[in-house]
Amino acid sequence: MEPAQTQANNIEPRVIHLDDGPLWRGGQQQVWLLLRELARLGIPQRLVAQAGGPLADKARDLGIDVVTLRLRGELDWLGARRIAALARDFGATIIHAHTGHAQTTARRVGRRLAGQARVVSTRRVDFPIGGNFFSRRKYLDPDQHFIAISEGVRRVLLAGGVAPQRIDVVHSGVPELAESEIIPREQVRRELGIGEGEIAIVNIGALTDHKGQRWLIEAAPAVLAAEPRARIHILGEGELRGPIERQIASLGLADRVLLHGWVDDARRRLTGFNLYVSSSHLEGLGTIIIDAMLARLPVVAAMAGGVGEIVLDGQTGRLVPARNPAALATAILESLQNTEATGLMVERGLARARQCFSAHAMATGTLAIYRSLLAG
Repeated sequence: MEPAQTQANNIEPRVIHLDDGPLWRGGQQQVWLLLRELARLGIPQRLVAQAGGPLADKARDLGIDVVTLRLRGELDWLGARRIAALARDFGATIIHAHTGHAQTTARRVGRRLAGQARVVSTRRVDFPIGGNFFSRRKYLDPDQHFIAISEGVRRVLLAGGVAPQRIDVVHSGVPELAESEIIPREQVRRELGIGEGEIAIVNIGALTDHKGQRWLIEAAPAVLAAEPRARIHILGEGELRGPIERQIASLGLADRVLLHGWVDDARRRLTGFNLYVSSSHLEGLGTIIIDAMLARLPVVAAMAGGVGEIVLDGQTGRLVPARNPAALATAILESLQNTEATGLMVERGLARARQCFSAHAMATGTLAIYRSLLAG
């Protein structure tokens, strides 16, 4: 081996993470988990996060070196300049972007560092890549490497023209809660107004188009007519709250489909419910489904993105076509009525969640990609 190659192979990851998300959503939780697990593996890291966002505080609680900036999206040239200076000071060898806007910033930082660091972007959504010049330029840059959180997301990147050798798949990870972290079932049901003997069906997610709550609500009349003890609880907030409220009212379901808004620690409350339903028609992976499996809930899910990598139809849950309320209603009722088959799926789902979607596996998979890139 040539001396220069030997030196390249000895470069260890020193990682600058970029996340401009102002809220605490699934993506920010994944960044937090990655920071935690890489820290346990002894990897030097620095997080550049949005000022005022919750990720910065939660990362500091882990002992992570955090810098907060007012990150202003893809046109923030000044932000890229400041981050490049931070990266030089840190001796960064990896720049890891965790949002679409941060991806653009990371490219600019990489150019300023003139090859001193490799640029990696995690892609968490299965939205098609835009066909405009700026999107094409961002995704077709040969100096960028992508981590897709599912095979579904990988297929979207390939369809957008990204070369296969520039994509690796690392599933998002979900840590299993300790017994002390789980909010007791009785407390959850009391706080959310779940009645004794009620069959509580839950959906968790932002009230946005791609989460597809409208299809779950459209399925509700058939479910509730066949199972009078059931109610549907939707935990989440978003721009579609008004239209969803009107849809519920128009179907006369105001007391049977409940919007709870944003609920803190929703994953800690899953044991208060009887069934989890995912209604998304676009979904990078769907880590809340993994949370539901770890909470030993039966799962019904619409097929979207990487959901089929978690929910194996008839084995770990029931999988139906997206945007199909009739199929959704049928699968929900089968889950409630065929308790023997559903119980077997719950046990298999728990085993799959533990084996394939741990936070440690996510971190070791990501670290292997860092080291492969640095080895050239």
